[in-house]
Amino acid sequence: MNIHRIAALVYRDLLIIMRTKWRLAEIFYFPLTTMIIWGFFASYSKSFAAEAGLLVLVISLFWNFAYVAQSTVSMQMMEDSWSGSLKQLFLSGVSEIEYVVARMVTAISVSLPVLAMMFAVSLASGWDFVAVLPTAAIISLLTLLTSLAMAVFIIGLIVVLGRGYGFLAWTALQAFILLSAPFFPKEVFPGVLRLVSEVMPFTYIFEAARSLATGAPVFLSKAAIITAAYFILVWPFYLYCFRLARKNGNLVKLY
Repeated sequence: MNIHRIAALVYRDLLIIMRTKWRLAEIFYFPLTTMIIWGFFASYSKSFAAEAGLLVLVISLFWNFAYVAQSTVSMQMMEDSWSGSLKQLFLSGVSEIEYVVARMVTAISVSLPVLAMMFAVSLASGWDFVAVLPTAAIISLLTLLTSLAMAVFIIGLIVVLGRGYGFLAWTALQAFILLSAPFFPKEVFPGVLRLVSEVMPFTYIFEAARSLATGAPVFLSKAAIITAAYFILVWPFYLYCFRLARKNGNLVKLY
């Protein structure tokens, strides 16, 4: 990997994001306003359902963080495709790995400030996360790594399936989160869905987040194993998708 090419791509991405108002709204406005809404709900519910209000607030924090990290990677790739600059980037010598790593660095640069602001909103809403900061930081790291792995996976799918499936850039994560049982134990699912939930990327992250919100013991080993598995396995899948797209001609159509 060429660090200078990656740094140049990150710089380009940040310039595009800063100059595109709808991207700024998507990255900052929607996550923060959602957190503020649930923050007011958590404050309101203290008198009759304090634990439930806090649980929704904490899960919303990690959910929105996951979405910002994943969509920043995927949407930047779709922006390149729609603008026609994807072909020029690859013709300039940028490799598939350099391309996606640069997008991941961009996503980290953008999503961490959003995470900090959401933590500030949650603190103002009554969640004293400072007392559990080390655990909250580990859950945040696992959420970030899993979201980036999902972004690489989704890019791979779009490369193979073609530009017509670009909607996956902002919709696919919702299905993964739905099947990861965000607000409730996975045992709530009926039989087949419960088995699927066992291997979903965020299931044990959300389980740890719920325990964090309610003051129950937090177990992170399964979440760490699932995160590591996704983050490792997604790379051969991503490279295979590019090889397959070149073979069947879909990569040209993506340009």
